[in-house]
Amino acid sequence: MRQVNQSKFLDCLKRQTFWKAAVVLLIFVISSFVTSCGEKTEESVASSKEGGENAVVADWPLFRGDPEMQGVSVESLDTPLEIAWSFEPAVEEGKRRPPIEASPVIADGVVFVGTQGGEFLAINLADGTLKWKFKSDGPVTAPAGVMEGRVFFGDQYGFVYALSTESGEELWRVETDGKIEGGVNLATTPEGKTFVYIGSHDYFFYSLDAETGEVVWKYETDNYIVATPSLISSKDTKSLSFGGCDGLLHVLPASGDESKKQEFEIGSYIANTSAARDGIVYVAHNGGEVIAIDIASGEEVWRVPTNVEYTASPAVDAKTLYVAGPDKRLVALDRVTGEEKWAFLATRGLDSSPVVSGNVVWQGGMDGRLYAVNKEDGSELWQFDLGAQIKASPAVSRGTLVVCGSDGVVYAFR
Repeated sequence: MRQVNQSKFLDCLKRQTFWKAAVVLLIFVISSFVTSCGEKTEESVASSKEGGENAVVADWPLFRGDPEMQGVSVESLDTPLEIAWSFEPAVEEGKRRPPIEASPVIADGVVFVGTQGGEFLAINLADGTLKWKFKSDGPVTAPAGVMEGRVFFGDQYGFVYALSTESGEELWRVETDGKIEGGVNLATTPEGKTFVYIGSHDYFFYSLDAETGEVVWKYETDNYIVATPSLISSKDTKSLSFGGCDGLLHVLPASGDESKKQEFEIGSYIANTSAARDGIVYVAHNGGEVIAIDIASGEEVWRVPTNVEYTASPAVDAKTLYVAGPDKRLVALDRVTGEEKWAFLATRGLDSSPVVSGNVVWQGGMDGRLYAVNKEDGSELWQFDLGAQIKASPAVSRGTLVVCGSDGVVYAFR
């Protein structure tokens, strides 16, 4: 295992932790003041109905919950859970229901997910009833993104769509020259302009105007792009990190300025999404390594060989990186040193990406089980057998965990 610049990283982490704590305290004080003045927001109503007066509720509008793709919920969801509802898309008699590999996203109390049958669904989080459905040209296997009343996603025929979250009406579509296997990321400029970021099998990475679908810029790589991009905030700049089949981790300014691009040689294709935190990007790739890279300096913090061909995306919280693999193991690594803290062993491989909520790591398995793992020591807290393989990653919102199975069913737990 290679380690460099850890003292610098620790100093940076301490400073950022202090300021984050100060910001959280300020938000808490402001929120308390607003609530006491009788200004009750929609989200506070949801918290009092679903989780008690002091419960924290939030949306999960992107693949890993936030633009940095950290896979960490601000909510604390504890075991045991029970099924609140399940939604089974209609299927013709005698035919098998198409599986769902796309991970769900959740915004404003609605679950959004696409199926391999080419249906894009909007399901009410409260009771599992269908709000609307949209027929895409091709199968949907990648997660969507939601912002400002619009939901964006790509399909296997290479189209990128924007729909109204309220009605499902198509607002625009853009055609690329290859299928879309990676999800959407979204970013808004200080001037209020929103952009959609997505990669395609046509070797291009796209920045689209969220309002019109116009191609703002596109960047060409040397092979398929199959990962959802993650957003990196470092030294007052925003960049996008993504990998693909060319064996490189690409880092581009959100402006698309190619003169400031960075390329990191990984040595194997990257079939999943990197997680970013405090300017450090964490990559678990198909060549059997987990790598931490300081984007500002361009140097590796550490590199751990594992001999595991990763397809699941890592999750990262303040202290720990969580990585799931086809070797049946969910592993917790110290995010400063890369040292293994614990490992949880499932009965079959793990293709689903882990999600952290409170003291629990939620993990779907190819054995059909949804696992709850103690994030401190890796012990099993709870499990539920869906009876169908889980490739999609869980989403957490408003006290509810949503996960999809290869049986084409959407399940909600509370």
